[in-house]
Amino acid sequence: MLNLKKSQTGFSLVELVIIIATLGVVSVVVMMRGTTPSAMTLPSQAQTLASDIRHTQTLAYTSGRRMRIALSQTGYSVSCVDGASPCPSASVLLQKGVTLTTSGIVTPLDFNSLGQPLTSAGASTAASYTLVSGSDTKTVAVAALTGLVTVP
Repeated sequence: MLNLKKSQTGFSLVELVIIIATLGVVSVVVMMRGTTPSAMTLPSQAQTLASDIRHTQTLAYTSGRRMRIALSQTGYSVSCVDGASPCPSASVLLQKGVTLTTSGIVTPLDFNSLGQPLTSAGASTAASYTLVSGSDTKTVAVAALTGLVTVP
């Protein structure tokens, strides 16, 4: 009788699937250790801040009232300057590990009935707000006169 047994070389399909799955799990663990949750949400928090600034601006020119966004290190709030009711208002807290700093102006930032950014004294101004999480930063800028809000 002839023995026609062939020599097998290489990996079986099951072994390859196990190796690929193991590499996938290891890569996910390594990626998660490299980024903190607050660093992953920093761009989304910057977009949310920009959106809320635009919303405050829209409230100002649609209601014909002066609106204010007051920023602190841990969050910000939106309210009417005149205090008359009804007044739309909101408060937002930043995620843990994220802080907010301002440069160029003193908060709060007001918007007149044309949607233009003003200081609380009434002078037209530009604003720049920086969200910080560890060594990562994201800036939200408000242009003077036009009030264009950008996240470069």
